[in-house]
Amino acid sequence: MPDDLKIYASCVVAPCRPVLLFLKENGVEYSYVEINVLQNEHLTPEFLEKNPKHTLPVIEHNGLYISEAPAIINHLHDTCKIPRLSKEVQSQVDQLVSWSCEQLHWNVGFSYVYPQIYSEFALEDSISNNKLIETGIKKICEDLDTLEKSYLHSNKSWLLGVRTTADFTVASIVVVLELVNFDFKMWPNVISWLERVRNLPHWGEVHKFHDDVVRQIREQNGSSDYL
Repeated sequence: MPDDLKIYASCVVAPCRPVLLFLKENGVEYSYVEINVLQNEHLTPEFLEKNPKHTLPVIEHNGLYISEAPAIINHLHDTCKIPRLSKEVQSQVDQLVSWSCEQLHWNVGFSYVYPQIYSEFALEDSISNNKLIETGIKKICEDLDTLEKSYLHSNKSWLLGVRTTADFTVASIVVVLELVNFDFKMWPNVISWLERVRNLPHWGEVHKFHDDVVRQIREQNGSSDYL
């Protein structure tokens, strides 16, 4: 068990949630520091000393600062002596974790959801912003097709056949789409998989802020369906 492990995260930043889930699932003790990105606390000189890229999450362990969820999970595996899966399966897990926090998050978040709900992520020109969103939805459909047909085909319960870190990491990014009432009906295997992931230990605790926001949006729009 690592000494003095601290995580700097935000309830509104999706890639923070897989790290929190990994910590909780593996019983790793840590202290938590909430960084309010809506008040630009990630841009303060104090935080930039910890991570010049001003991204979240960041962990601090005995004076060492590590950013980016895939790198943090890797570090925790080694530091906490958490057993890895077989080399073949672990390599697939690592690929999916990296893909979800990088390409998938870019497509889901920065190219589609965030420009619609956060003014700081929207392009100043509305025509350009709409084109960005149109491009984003095309890429998201391709990503969901990949999950549906390549990973969740033949009634597979989990992305790699067995439950791994990849499931709650990818799912944590996919559910960001709920913030804009995205309709998943074209991807029934993804819907079933998300329902299973939601029932994992600690999911509700870690995603409480997200779920509360989505619930408010659903109520405002007169819909009670979650997917």
